[in-house]
Amino acid sequence: MAIKIKIVQDGVEVEKILLNARKTIDGNIIVSDHPDMNILIIPSKSKIVAMPKEQIDDELYDTQKRLFDFLLNKGVINYDTIQAGNLFMTKEAMIPDAVDGGDKIQYCLYAISNFIEEELPFYENMKEYEKEVENQLLEPEIDEYTEFDPSRHSATKGTLPPRMVKFGIHSIYRL
Repeated sequence: MAIKIKIVQDGVEVEKILLNARKTIDGNIIVSDHPDMNILIIPSKSKIVAMPKEQIDDELYDTQKRLFDFLLNKGVINYDTIQAGNLFMTKEAMIPDAVDGGDKIQYCLYAISNFIEEELPFYENMKEYEKEVENQLLEPEIDEYTEFDPSRHSATKGTLPPRMVKFGIHSIYRL
């Protein structure tokens, strides 16, 4: 179920975001819009955790680093609290308290949605590239393959003819 958030300031709607997120029983928010990872916001502990989705690959660490660098540049997390999580391939950081009395969770969701909007074109281009490579393998251009010609192939293969007497140390112990 998507969560709709309206940011209203002085009675004027500032921004509206749409995220594929859900709330857990204990009040945590799981944002699952990103193709590589789920982003968990824990309001009770003021923490953001980036967890891998079903496939773990080498690019996950770079993606998590980009997320936390983005959140750090937006002022959503504390620099000195970015660390590896207690689960395998997770990364976490603490959310500071809002000074102006704003809702820090809504600001986190807004910053995460901006990060996901920046990341999605890269993943869409990667999917298009994979489809293009697959199409090139399945249906190559005319100049990229040759037809099978049986007259160009001989019956014997390789450099050594079969049944050739081999020379070497094994012939010394013959009876």
